[in-house]
Amino acid sequence: MIAKVFLLGLLVAASCASPLTSTVNYADALKTYLEAFKKMAPCGYAAENIPVLDPLINAFTAFNYTRGETSIVGNASNIRISGLSNFVILKGEYDPNTLRASFDILFPEIQILGSTIMEGVFNMLGFTFPMRQNTLLNERLQQLRIVGEYTFAQSLSSPNGLRLTDLKLQFYLADVKIDNWDTLLNISTNNYLESITRETVLALVKEIQPRVDQLYTKYVLPDVNDLLSAVNMTQLTNYFVNTANNWNSANCNVMA
Repeated sequence: MIAKVFLLGLLVAASCASPLTSTVNYADALKTYLEAFKKMAPCGYAAENIPVLDPLINAFTAFNYTRGETSIVGNASNIRISGLSNFVILKGEYDPNTLRASFDILFPEIQILGSTIMEGVFNMLGFTFPMRQNTLLNERLQQLRIVGEYTFAQSLSSPNGLRLTDLKLQFYLADVKIDNWDTLLNISTNNYLESITRETVLALVKEIQPRVDQLYTKYVLPDVNDLLSAVNMTQLTNYFVNTANNWNSANCNVMA
């Protein structure tokens, strides 16, 4: 949902961008935008049909996943994700000479509450395991840090547009607290699963780091560059500034 808000904004910027020259640095404009997002997220913004984004709530979602010998059906209900607007901008820089931008953002804690019901079979390393869960979720991602840098270049499809190149992206997770409870299991088994889940998540975060750039470039960057192709740097900067002003004018005083 948060990504959609940003991408939708770029579409608006592309169609309604001001031709005026901006004297605001891109990094300053983006910081202003992110700070305004932090204030807006607990209230949403009705003028742009943006719902409340912190906490992010999903009442019910059913799923049916099949891949190879893995087949799982189930649902997630009363999902509540909080802490998405409680981030700290540790660094945000842009060099207008090299067109290189860099950022460093820290989420102190993101909490996930809710419940899931799943049933099926799970295949790992050639072994198939039956799965049956009825779990109350209480998970906390602690000290999630996202660090990256990228360069602006001319769009390949529009001579006046932008695209992102030479992307470098990493994320780090200090810890994950798992306090889930599967009603179908006893205390000792629940404790064991919590420990295994924690260690698995932390290991996967480390293992995936060498492929983060590749995954983002393959699955996200094409859509971003397609939207950026319709705007120049002045229009993009103006969009961040104008949107921040609109969100701040809503005077949201709700604490997430």
